[in-house]
Amino acid sequence: MFTDTANFTTRTFEYGILHFLMLFERFVPEVEKGLKALHGRLVKVEGDSLLLEYKGLREACKGVEVIESLLRKRNRGLPARDQLWFSYGVGWGDVLDLGDDVFGLEVNLASKLGEDVARPGEALLTPTAVEALPAAERRKLRQYGEVEFGGVLVKLYRLPLKRG
Repeated sequence: MFTDTANFTTRTFEYGILHFLMLFERFVPEVEKGLKALHGRLVKVEGDSLLLEYKGLREACKGVEVIESLLRKRNRGLPARDQLWFSYGVGWGDVLDLGDDVFGLEVNLASKLGEDVARPGEALLTPTAVEALPAAERRKLRQYGEVEFGGVLVKLYRLPLKRG
């Protein structure tokens, strides 16, 4: 899973990089605690993004819900300048795990989805991730649209997230 922080450039322009980093760095340990129950791990922090790894795809999807819940709780009552919102890309497949980093096509696609396509509060799944879900869980996904990757048109699906 790859997360991206909403409006990072605009917010750092308005309030400064230190303001953002302070908010972001305080939230990262909360994410790490939430990952433990799902057997997930924070692989690395890259700028305003997180690269997360899970043992299973279902855990990764649940991880999105956990992070969104933590964000809603954290943001409650805060002014907009102090709130954090993420978008998510979720991939599934073989990766080269070097311990402090992971590489592979699904990592690249998840990164693209989380950074460039998904809107704040959205989790988009790569086609391989969609196919890896059991049929009952695939039926819960919402069709998102199509995106071109390397000249290939790819159908994307959105993970429905609980609100509130």
